[in-house]
Amino acid sequence: MSTDFKLTLHPEYIHVELAPGYEITPEGTTQLVLALSDVCSRQRERRVLIEGTVARRHMGTMDSFSFGSLLGSMVPGVSLACCLYGFTPDEQTQFFKDVTQNRGVRIEFFGDAAAALRWLGVGRSAGV
Repeated sequence: MSTDFKLTLHPEYIHVELAPGYEITPEGTTQLVLALSDVCSRQRERRVLIEGTVARRHMGTMDSFSFGSLLGSMVPGVSLACCLYGFTPDEQTQFFKDVTQNRGVRIEFFGDAAAALRWLGVGRSAGV
């Protein structure tokens, strides 16, 4: 299992590619937010596509609250399209979305990268 990811800059958005076997953990999400905050700030980009397959989620309700709060404090105004293959959003996912959106970050979950890019408002030429 891994919490590694790769950030790639595109002309209209930032692409976060999750490593195979990615695990959602409190430590991993903190590292992701810190990296996003740095890149979004330096590049002045507010649209992010997070893409990959999640092997496991090791997050309790309070972890989801902390993650959403951290996103709101570190990357306010960012739009996050989460394209997580094989992931089925549940009540905890909705709670996380609510916390995040209440702190100024737009977030939505997708199973298709093209739909995620459309939601972000990224042009057809951007490609993943």
